[in-house]
Amino acid sequence: MALHQTTLTKLDLMDELPEPANCDAMMPSITPDQKIISWLFRITAQKNNKLSPFQEPKTITSPFEKNKKFLIERSQKPLDDWRTVASISGHTVTDLINSGISLPISAAEIDHFLRNHRETDRLVGRDFLSLKNDLPTPVAELYGLYKHRARLDTEATFFVAQATGSTRIARIMANLLAIGAFASGHECIAHSSMTYSVPAAFDTSDLIDRTCDEAMRRISLPIEMPSHLLKLSPDEISVLANNIVERYAMAANDFLDKANILAEARQDVHRMPIRRQFVTALFEGDLPQEKPWVQRLNLAYSAILPHWVLSADVPPAYGLNETDNCIT
Repeated sequence: MALHQTTLTKLDLMDELPEPANCDAMMPSITPDQKIISWLFRITAQKNNKLSPFQEPKTITSPFEKNKKFLIERSQKPLDDWRTVASISGHTVTDLINSGISLPISAAEIDHFLRNHRETDRLVGRDFLSLKNDLPTPVAELYGLYKHRARLDTEATFFVAQATGSTRIARIMANLLAIGAFASGHECIAHSSMTYSVPAAFDTSDLIDRTCDEAMRRISLPIEMPSHLLKLSPDEISVLANNIVERYAMAANDFLDKANILAEARQDVHRMPIRRQFVTALFEGDLPQEKPWVQRLNLAYSAILPHWVLSADVPPAYGLNETDNCIT
């Protein structure tokens, strides 16, 4: 008598077995277990996937080579990362990839920045900040959202800089938030025949820049000093972040003026090609170049989307090719 008996037939038993690793079928998508492999291929794909001018492309026949080619193709275009960047910058994934830029920041780094703050006042903070001004209800909510996001982003900048010793993530996030305030400016609210851009409340790029400078100043201090960034407790970082917001945040009238200008400028160029919207709004005077936040917006476009930005002394008609809507 056999030691192990089963009532399953051979066919049923084969159905219960996992799919062999050398299966000829192509993998439809990358499972969570294969993401590590995809990340590794992302690092090595650029150097391993190049052929010399005298080397003919190799015909892929084995299942392992097919799966490897599939992982390389997927890793070269990390769609999750691009989607996250697109959701913040206000542009589509296709527009960002077609602009010729490389991935500025990964989705994991964005998530690390967005989650790295203390949320003790999240439930009551916005309501409290909205009631501290005499603005009408719709615009008071918008300005309260700006002050709330400013406190969270300054805290996140300090915490990420303390954890990584660098401000690279925060500075890239500041550029993306500034771009998103204009690119998504058509998402607006109306009050008293005026329109105000809602994404303007999420543009805390000026405060993030000041926080980055303060973080780097504290990192450069001798490690023995109690004011060094690594020596600060979470409570001390929260107090420091609140002081920066209270000191450098935009006043209510200045913020509403910015939100109104962004909404109207974005609506005026809504029908134009994506590449030309910011440049046209800049040269037509819809975005006044003497304002500091417009200069910060120009720096953000120059850092993230340099091919879409022209120098201020070149008219749009001479800097843009009408046939392909790209900058020459």
